[in-house]
Amino acid sequence: MNDMEPPRPWDGRTLLLIFGAWTAVALLFVIQVHFQAIAVGSPWPWERLIAWQLAGWWSWAVFTPPVWALAAWALRLRRRALWAATHAVAAVLTAVLCSGLEGAVKWAVGLYLTPHTLATGVTEAVRTYWAFNILVYAMVVALFHALRAMRLETQLVQARLDALAGQLQPHFLFNTLHTISAFVLEDPKQANRMITRLSELLRHSFSRERGALVPLEDELALLDHYVAIQEARFGDRLNVTFRVDPEAAAAAVPTLLLQPIVENAIRHGAAQHGGVAQIEIAAVRAADRLRLEVRDNGPGIPAAERRSGRNGGVGIANTRARLAHLYGAAHRFELANASGGGAVVTIEIPWADHAHGHR
Repeated sequence: MNDMEPPRPWDGRTLLLIFGAWTAVALLFVIQVHFQAIAVGSPWPWERLIAWQLAGWWSWAVFTPPVWALAAWALRLRRRALWAATHAVAAVLTAVLCSGLEGAVKWAVGLYLTPHTLATGVTEAVRTYWAFNILVYAMVVALFHALRAMRLETQLVQARLDALAGQLQPHFLFNTLHTISAFVLEDPKQANRMITRLSELLRHSFSRERGALVPLEDELALLDHYVAIQEARFGDRLNVTFRVDPEAAAAAVPTLLLQPIVENAIRHGAAQHGGVAQIEIAAVRAADRLRLEVRDNGPGIPAAERRSGRNGGVGIANTRARLAHLYGAAHRFELANASGGGAVVTIEIPWADHAHGHR
């Protein structure tokens, strides 16, 4: 599909949506005309009123796909004057043809109260509706451009998310491989166990079935493989605990959300801590919000980093950007020094049940 086009109007689902939308418009006009007719003292029978409106608006349901196709083709025209002239001619032609189709349908099903032939029925509809249909044509073209703009914006956001994920995964992979390499000669059995963990981690993280959002329990299972690799590296110097509210396990979260945060905590906690590095990962549902925390007992955030606002490395920066793209102002990401020492990352996102949202 060309990026300049909206979703193709020729597939069954889109055609069904088009007819559904025009049916909704027809029903709105049914209600309006019904009350207008009552106000002037000449109400229409419901069946005739509904059939009359459907004949008109379903005619536009027939013409919407070719108008969209023409609008997509017209985007290739470089000169604005030529583009405008093309749409002007197409608007008049479509308005006449659509009015003619409406008149033919009304004649065929016997909606005219006065005697009509096919020709006079079509002529009356064209004379009555062609000017109004030019306005409808403009609305259909405007809808095409609105859908196209929305689609391009969605593609841009998705492309940026994919680029951020592409930066994140190599960063995570190279750091993990470096951890494993330290054991290849010193402890081959341990290295083998770590490679097995890594293979499981990669199998899940690069699975085509993993979308942009995954259940928190899947994210934690992925994180468990990563933590096991790091615990093998640091031994007794690293202790990672999980405190997860059972209700929070079904929450939808961005894939690879916690791994770079835990990696940052390990790097600044276990790697720089003289004793045992304690890292705690917590998840709890608070009303319509999901709250995640990663807390460590490391040295905390240096004053210079707090002043500059550049806390964390590549993984933290990418996590911030991904959350901003996915949730905008509806999320909270905070990296701060904990009151009892160390650092704490707090993330709050809108609560969404992954199972419910992916049925």
